[in-house]
Amino acid sequence: MPFSRKVYNSADLPDDMWASFRELRLGQMPNSHEQMPYDSPFFDPDFARLIGKVRGDVSITVEEDQDGLLAYWPLHIGMGGWARAIGVPFSDRNGPVVRAGETVDIAQYLHDHNISGFRTSGLVLSDRIEVNPIETVYANISDLRHDWESFAAQQTQTHKKFFKKLGRLSRKLEKEHSEIVFTFDDKCPEMFKRLITMKREQYARSKYHDVLRPSWVKQMLEQLRSGACPDLQTILSTLCIDGKLVAAELNIQSGNLLHGWLVAFDPEFGKYSPGMLLTHKIMQAMPGHGLRYYDAGTGQAHYKKYFTNTQTPIAQGPIYAQEKVINLVGILGETWSYMEDNTPYNMSKNLERVRRRTDQILGTEISTKQRVLGFSKAAFPFMSKAS
Repeated sequence: MPFSRKVYNSADLPDDMWASFRELRLGQMPNSHEQMPYDSPFFDPDFARLIGKVRGDVSITVEEDQDGLLAYWPLHIGMGGWARAIGVPFSDRNGPVVRAGETVDIAQYLHDHNISGFRTSGLVLSDRIEVNPIETVYANISDLRHDWESFAAQQTQTHKKFFKKLGRLSRKLEKEHSEIVFTFDDKCPEMFKRLITMKREQYARSKYHDVLRPSWVKQMLEQLRSGACPDLQTILSTLCIDGKLVAAELNIQSGNLLHGWLVAFDPEFGKYSPGMLLTHKIMQAMPGHGLRYYDAGTGQAHYKKYFTNTQTPIAQGPIYAQEKVINLVGILGETWSYMEDNTPYNMSKNLERVRRRTDQILGTEISTKQRVLGFSKAAFPFMSKAS
């Protein structure tokens, strides 16, 4: 049983405590050839520390027992004691980091730290945690266990029709254009700027909330790219046709895992499926850079299954504290969840879309002014202007 439970502001933690977090996380991965629960770059304590610096609102929950550090979990704790993953929606994996051989009950953990609940779309499930049944989905993982040739041969055998089409698209592209250049780990600042512009244009076309607009997001990306987190690296991969950027991925690396992160392509070249071609080339390049895993995230995007040869279970949805805290935020959340689950299909999907948009706005916008503006743009999209 833990004998010490504390919640700190990330800015108040000394270097030695951050070091103990790093040791706990890395202690789960002793020369293992198998993927471990905390391989994801979003479990790196330096990522939490960086988010705390650029946002100023990261709380670190800590539990200790007679053997030392038992668990830590960085969170954003908002109104009504409701928590979100740090850096949401950019941190695709989350949950407490727990000492090997120990187990934490999530609902009890939340209660013990005076947290009403936690809404997640990426809680990593493992034997280190216990959690009440919520929806389980699966992260799509490409495990290049031996080499690219073995992986490609297996995937081609399994999905012959898809890879035949991919080859046809590649040949069509080569026939119709004179210069096709793929770059893994493109260092050009202009390429990075163009990726961000393309992604923001995509948000505008689809009327999604522009999660790249807030200043803390810009600072996070700049600092990650400048090496602010020693054990993390951002890798920008680009596909250019006749000197023009047509597809780009900014991915984040931790150890031998590359996590798919920000992806954008020029719709003018959509007939070639440049995003799929780029992903294919990235995986082909990975083994040469010491990378084994590619995490494409959850979801059923049509291309993901063709590059996936294993999956990892992920929980999503609301998790409530062991003893429910009665407050307005909790009541509204429960009522909304009930309506999502118990209304006709079309209404349920609309409620789900509104809730996800709300989560994005509340997660990315820190000030009341920007939150109000975000909700205004969501309600009246014709008023939206690029910023």
